[in-house]
Amino acid sequence: MKTITNKDLMRRANSKLVLQEIFNNDYTTRAAISRQLGLNKSTVSSIYDELKEEQLVEEVGEGAASHVGGRKPTNIRIYANYGFTINFDISYHNLHFMANYLDGSVIEQAETTIYRKNIHEILTIIEHQIDQYVDTVVSVKGLLGICLSIHGIVNEQQEITYSPFIDFEDVNLNERLSAKYHVPVVLENESNLTAVYVRDFMMKFDSKNLVAIGIHKGIGSGVIINNRLFRGFRGQAGEVGRTLTKNAQGQLTPIEQICSEDAIINRISDELGLTGLNRYKVVEMYREHNQNVVAAIDEFIQEISSLIYNSSMYFDTGAIYLGSPLMEAAPEIFDQVLIKVQQLSHSEIKLVRLTDSDKATLLGACSVITHYALDLVGYPLNFFKTKN
Repeated sequence: MKTITNKDLMRRANSKLVLQEIFNNDYTTRAAISRQLGLNKSTVSSIYDELKEEQLVEEVGEGAASHVGGRKPTNIRIYANYGFTINFDISYHNLHFMANYLDGSVIEQAETTIYRKNIHEILTIIEHQIDQYVDTVVSVKGLLGICLSIHGIVNEQQEITYSPFIDFEDVNLNERLSAKYHVPVVLENESNLTAVYVRDFMMKFDSKNLVAIGIHKGIGSGVIINNRLFRGFRGQAGEVGRTLTKNAQGQLTPIEQICSEDAIINRISDELGLTGLNRYKVVEMYREHNQNVVAAIDEFIQEISSLIYNSSMYFDTGAIYLGSPLMEAAPEIFDQVLIKVQQLSHSEIKLVRLTDSDKATLLGACSVITHYALDLVGYPLNFFKTKN
């Protein structure tokens, strides 16, 4: 067995830094990498040659010559078609999925219903979709990794310890999929992935602290502190939906039982004796000033605004990102939440409404699994240059 020396370790570390630098730019040059990282030009060239041989990078024409003239440098960038990742969001009603090239660009995004299907049926759908992409997507290395978004709690051992909407029946998703496809497989909480999306697709690295709150069937949040995902000791950090508040009867109850999208729909359905109600009908009735709907939405605005304010105080962040399909359908609800939050915080909290929150979750999953595919876990990767 070959002994790993300090020189080997240094070489690996430098190789990761060079790959990171190439990834984080639309294009760059070996000379620019050398200046940016403070590495010898011959070291960068040697590492680049290895990456080129692996087909992880490609040359994209000549750059500008230096002010003293001489040979023009060669522009280089990450080779998107090196491989692709597949990312799934297992929600209550639908399975959302997306395939992405290595640079994060979207190959395809779609969804299919999984309502009332058990985990074995859902897994069959997932594997069928993976097989389709493996057979049809053209790339150098093929499938590089799979990430699964879970609406529940995932611990550091990749075990789902809490799932309020789907019974996973102790099925080890990581073990099954990694054994079949021989690629990294990562499970992560849906709200955590939304926070990763904001960090890696929307923000530059000098913005290090944020909270992303998702309001769907339940309420969850993802927390980024010092540019890293904060998961807590058991993966339970960010479970803001379990925050206790008082209901109309004065009893303490988790806030998501009052203010999640499903809670609002169920309340209105019960009060008005309606069936088949959805968010779009709720928005229509809200705009028609139906008293029951207005009362439900007003309570939602009050409670969510307080939750946003408290979350900001807990984590000392000036930015809260809000993912809510209900607010996407009715931006005026977000506008009222924004006003209320600014009143509570004296305009100190920056509140941003995410558009297309399902896509945000999947792109966050893309970032997570790309870090694993490139062996760059812990190295900030910038996807915001990518057009999706």
